[in-house]
Amino acid sequence: MNRTLYSMICMMAIIALVALLWGTVGYVYADTHPLRRAAFVGGGVLIVGWLLVLVAAGIKISRLKARRRESNSDSD
Repeated sequence: MNRTLYSMICMMAIIALVALLWGTVGYVYADTHPLRRAAFVGGGVLIVGWLLVLVAAGIKISRLKARRRESNSDSD
């Protein structure tokens, strides 16, 4: 497993823990339907966080491919 994939998985795990904490906050402070509020708050944090990690990984991969293309074209 390369470093990019390993750090991406670690960040996704950290975001899942943060989402769990925010879900707990949503559960505690909900006046009505605490489970629904916890799922909404925690799920929202989880989805946004994972999307940010995936976008960052996509940008990094595209930059690596561009750099590889550039170095291959220079050697020809």
